[in-house]
Amino acid sequence: MAYDRFAPHRRGSRAHLISRATRRRGAAAAALWAALALSSAARADEGAARLGLGIPVVDPPAAWLDPAAPAPHAALAGAWNMAAPPLSVLLSSEPSVEPREKRLRFALGIHGSLDGASAPTLSPAISLFADVWYRTGEVFSPSLRVWFSHARSSTTPLGIAGARFQLTKGRLDVCPVDLPLFAGAGITPCATYELGVLHAEADYDRDAPSDYIERTRPWSTPGLLGRFHIEPTDWLRIEVQGGAMFPTVRDLYYYVPSTATFKIPAVGGFFGAGAGVSFP
Repeated sequence: MAYDRFAPHRRGSRAHLISRATRRRGAAAAALWAALALSSAARADEGAARLGLGIPVVDPPAAWLDPAAPAPHAALAGAWNMAAPPLSVLLSSEPSVEPREKRLRFALGIHGSLDGASAPTLSPAISLFADVWYRTGEVFSPSLRVWFSHARSSTTPLGIAGARFQLTKGRLDVCPVDLPLFAGAGITPCATYELGVLHAEADYDRDAPSDYIERTRPWSTPGLLGRFHIEPTDWLRIEVQGGAMFPTVRDLYYYVPSTATFKIPAVGGFFGAGAGVSFP
């Protein structure tokens, strides 16, 4: 009887204790879920700064963002920059193109040309040259060239007379720049000056009173020229050039007894091509 009387009370007390423990467990579970939620949010923010942990990063709603805190994408960009290798590792410190060669070079060569100032007709000429050139690979590549040339015109009939002209001269070309076009080729503008002697010979028919007359006069002229050059190898140089001359000595030639005359023109031109050997 005593057991039965106190049994309901015991059962009730136990039920009371169980229900109260259940409420405690529920409150603890709610607190745990809240802590887990805060911890998840904190880990998500921390995961944004630490990539590669396998935790997906989800941007919280705009209402959760702190206006004073940096934006998540800024944090990601900062983390990426920190994780990326330095730029000096990605880009080599050595230039991708080899530095252009700078050296002093010499050349010897030969040209064939047609001169149009020293005679009434074009005069074929053979020229030898020696060249010194400071090659830089840039626009400023100065060079000096010395020429020795001899030109001889064909016999030109004028009236009853015929005439031949021979021009022997030296020439100096001063070329301060070289305009590169492509590998091994360029255009070189130059100022030039010629100094020499012009020898004229006049022939007459058999019926003429005189059989032979000749004159030798000085030759002096400045000029301008342009030269296209290409180097298929390191030692071979092929050139084409042309220019204008402005003679300062302009003699007038009479063909006696004919009234035909020839005067050295104020402007003459020339055109030629040749090759040379460069060293070292």
